[in-house]
Amino acid sequence: MTPFSRGSLRLADADPGTPPLINPNYLGDERDLDRMVIGMRQALELGEAGALVDWRDRETAPGTPAHGDSDSRDNIRRSLHPYNHFVGTCRIGTDTHAVVDPHLRVHGISGLRIVDASTIPSIISGNPNSTILAIAERAATYLTSENDTSGRSSLRPVDE
Repeated sequence: MTPFSRGSLRLADADPGTPPLINPNYLGDERDLDRMVIGMRQALELGEAGALVDWRDRETAPGTPAHGDSDSRDNIRRSLHPYNHFVGTCRIGTDTHAVVDPHLRVHGISGLRIVDASTIPSIISGNPNSTILAIAERAATYLTSENDTSGRSSLRPVDE
């Protein structure tokens, strides 16, 4: 969940209809593969625990016997797939590389906020659902007035 490898997402050209250049760069840093070998070894050991004998049938993953780190590395390279919780493409912050400020406003563009996983500065160690809900609740606070008692929606831009 916290890879050392870093991919990239870039514009291919100035035409907005041109698909972007996406390079996930999975396993671009050897330390990620080292970690995955350790994790696979631990998962296999856990699966062989005596307490699980009544539930264990056969090994389904990695699928081919892993005899040593070299086989494990090959299995990982063959079976690797993304977890698909991308974050950080429009990360929040106050430095020059941040896309949105702490109030989720896009730097340099008036009236535009981003409220999704892309604002999370770096991947969290788990499913990001609750983090995204917290971001959405914060955005709702920024966009609504707590003093409105009319029962009507009070969504309006906030001048901060």
